[in-house]
Amino acid sequence: MIALKTRYFILLSAAIQLAIGTFTAHPYDGRVFMATGYLVAHGDSPYVPTSVSSVFGSSLFPDPVPGIGYPPPWGLVLALSYLVSYSIVPNLILYNFAIKVPIVIGNILLALLTGKMILSATSDAAKSENATRFMLFNPFVIYTTAIWGQFDTLSVLLMLLAIFELTQGKLRLSALALGGAVAFKLIPVVLLPLLILHVRRRENWFRAFEYFALVAAVVGLSFFPFLIGWSAKPIIDNWNIHFVRIGAFSPLNVLLLLGIGGAANEISFLGFLWLPSLALVYFSLIRKGAIRSTDLVLPALAVMLGFFLTRSWVSEQNLNFVVPLVLLSSVRQDWSKKWVSAAWLLPLIFAVLHTSPTSMLFLTVPQSLIDHTQVQLQLFFTSEGGGAIRALITLVWLVVGLSLLRRSVHPIGPSLSERIPHSTVQNCPS
Repeated sequence: MIALKTRYFILLSAAIQLAIGTFTAHPYDGRVFMATGYLVAHGDSPYVPTSVSSVFGSSLFPDPVPGIGYPPPWGLVLALSYLVSYSIVPNLILYNFAIKVPIVIGNILLALLTGKMILSATSDAAKSENATRFMLFNPFVIYTTAIWGQFDTLSVLLMLLAIFELTQGKLRLSALALGGAVAFKLIPVVLLPLLILHVRRRENWFRAFEYFALVAAVVGLSFFPFLIGWSAKPIIDNWNIHFVRIGAFSPLNVLLLLGIGGAANEISFLGFLWLPSLALVYFSLIRKGAIRSTDLVLPALAVMLGFFLTRSWVSEQNLNFVVPLVLLSSVRQDWSKKWVSAAWLLPLIFAVLHTSPTSMLFLTVPQSLIDHTQVQLQLFFTSEGGGAIRALITLVWLVVGLSLLRRSVHPIGPSLSERIPHSTVQNCPS
């Protein structure tokens, strides 16, 4: 049962996110998502560049819009958003609102689930409430989802649900949730070995195989549009698109300052550096016996950090996979608040400097005004000095991430759930 006070916070958070998000969107992703909704709603594949200027207007969509870069489920959600908005009332603001609604719902459910997981682990209602509020009003979450328009939190929600339900002994529900998480964004697949090994340690190989089969079935089912006419050729031709670039919030973006911009062309192994990194993290977790633990949050955080700290390209919004895990670990392990603050503040600063908030207003503000504003701020957004600042932020993140990784693999002391609760609110971010 949700407390009355929490309900008010939920309504306030939803109102803030929708009020801001209705009029904002990333200039690239927003256009791609709108085009995708239109194409899927009309039975066309969203994976090929398509001109939609005749549909949405040439002033906002002057060139062929690139295909979407995600599995089919998000395209289906976008098609539903199109059908309940633009196909009835052809207005881009209304369409943008419809796209943001499932994202905001995902944000709210993620906040509630985070609070529930903390309450289950600590039996501390105050900590649970503070964690829920933290996620409801976190600036980084709001900027990268409600404002930007990215949907990582939908995948994060299902990923955390998979972890929570597995610790509650609900293997099938956990597998279905993880399959859904991977079907939205492939990132949570790096946790699949962790959860399978956990099932194997606590049950047997048959149950572990059952878990894998259910995850695979959900992911496989999500690709059914390819059976009804969508071409998989663009995906096959560009399977390594995420491994051939260096930049964004990856610590490897410091190489851009040296003129190295393509992992495949110059130092190809960097695009796959995350593979040995994950192998090393898993080896450390198995060696420490962490996979036998009833607490899967810490090892999940270790795996995610091992992945993101060594990936050659990390989109800023992807850190939504890390922030709630750091929050959960911080509260359960009684860590200092500084770790949670660093986990969301550093990527938020980077995202603001990297994406230019003014460009998010392309639906409502004339492009000439946006361009003029960005020229005035080019020191941060486009110059070499701005690139150096962004690289410095990712290096600071590398230090923070490695510190968190060490704490995740080698936790200092038992979790809070294994001790008598104390200092119920002082260490929980608010």
